[in-house]
Amino acid sequence: MSGHEKENPFAALDGRKASVVTDHAVITVESLKDADEALAFLENHPRAAEIAEEGNAILEDPVRRKRLIRKIDFTIAPLLAAVYFLQFLDKTTLSYTAVMGIRTDTHLVGQDYSNLSMLFYVGFLVAEFPTQYLAQHISRLGVYLGTNIVIWGFILGCHAACTTYAGLSIARTLLGIFESCVAPILVLIIAMWYKKNEQGRRVSWFYVCNSLTQIFGGFLAYGVSFAHTRFASWRIFYIAIGGMTMIVGVLVAIYLPDSPVKAKRFTDAEKVAVLMRVKDNQSGTQNSRVKRSQVFESFRDIRIWLIGLATVLSSIPNGGISNFSSILLTTFGYTSQQALVLGTPSGLVGAVTVILSGWLSDKWHDRSIVMLICILPTILGAALMIGLDPNGIPANKAGLLAASFLTGTFGAAFMLILAWNASNIAGHSKKVTANALTLVCFALGNILGTQTFQAKEAPGYISGKASIVATLSALCFVLVGLRLYNDSLNKKNERARAQLSEGEQEELKEKMAFADETDRKNIFFTYTH
Repeated sequence: MSGHEKENPFAALDGRKASVVTDHAVITVESLKDADEALAFLENHPRAAEIAEEGNAILEDPVRRKRLIRKIDFTIAPLLAAVYFLQFLDKTTLSYTAVMGIRTDTHLVGQDYSNLSMLFYVGFLVAEFPTQYLAQHISRLGVYLGTNIVIWGFILGCHAACTTYAGLSIARTLLGIFESCVAPILVLIIAMWYKKNEQGRRVSWFYVCNSLTQIFGGFLAYGVSFAHTRFASWRIFYIAIGGMTMIVGVLVAIYLPDSPVKAKRFTDAEKVAVLMRVKDNQSGTQNSRVKRSQVFESFRDIRIWLIGLATVLSSIPNGGISNFSSILLTTFGYTSQQALVLGTPSGLVGAVTVILSGWLSDKWHDRSIVMLICILPTILGAALMIGLDPNGIPANKAGLLAASFLTGTFGAAFMLILAWNASNIAGHSKKVTANALTLVCFALGNILGTQTFQAKEAPGYISGKASIVATLSALCFVLVGLRLYNDSLNKKNERARAQLSEGEQEELKEKMAFADETDRKNIFFTYTH
């Protein structure tokens, strides 16, 4: 190692210094403000040589490296899981309270219930882009996320005071606004801290809470439904869940790191080790500047629109099933209280599917094949619901219950779409934009999903069940198209790299790692399929 390298061990990462590539000088970043925040941390650190040596020692020692990964997991994973658990529970409380008396007590008629399900996603959709760009500008993801959680927990508790459709409409819309920040921020956090072949499992660790809420929420609602007080049981349910949410929000604001560079519980050497681990992702950590060029590229990138289409198609069934699952079980011939408990096994099916699919997608280095495996059982389940209950007259009560359990598998598909975004997008403004667009499509799909279940078609709800079969079948073709397109982009990058010598490749790849450049402008970026 030369004297200059000892003095500045991170110089190879600095894209401000020109690289000579095929006789041309290439500057990958104009200033540290344009680069990823990791580059500024590494370049400006007063003890750069010391922390570089300590960080490399951590990565070279298998025991210390595993200890570092465990520390990341225990710092990040429990908080992300708690956030996602409560987000899904909070937005689906309407489904539980639907069989606890809320429709009667607040005088809901006709499409009022479906509209309340929809209004959550209207607020979600309207707020998605503003909240993500605000979070990027503030660049304090833990504090921003925790603050939003406390606010929506308070709003959830306020549902208990609602006595009319109008009051519930306002509360549901506000709930959607403040919950809209969650999934994109969680995806950004996973992309910052983990290598690509670790991201599927880590996303599954928090996304599995969607399924666990079905189990927890169902049993909690069942227990509360027996409460006999001057307050309706559904009001107690909202107050209890709202209070729990606010407590978790405070914990997230205090303990969730904003990024590897800003993680207070990690030493500087550990921060270096974390950054060097994820360097080959070629996607960096974060940059607080909203870059218009990256925003515009997001809207020009056909990959992003295909992801959006896949999200819409997977979310239409979610909008119907998540809000009408308890009601559907009552149409199969079960009582309201039985429906609350019998909805829990589909949550268990979903939990197992999510964990297995996250693990398999990392092990196989393949997201799309695993998604297809998760989608097919739900298509079968929805088809059985139509066949065994064509006119709202159950032909086979046990068979319909089993079919409802099968519909728990498709949720893993959207989890893997989130993992795809974590692995397949670079450039922080592009990541923020693409994740926001994905969640806008998620909200749009859920809005459409709530409207596929029409009150006039009760108790058969034939349109809702048919829409599940149709949209998930179409999703299969979109996933195959995305897989082929990702492969074509990888081959294009391989051809571009072949034009460079090994020395040029090594030098330029180092400087692109934290340049905050987009995936489409980085020939060293590899897309997972």
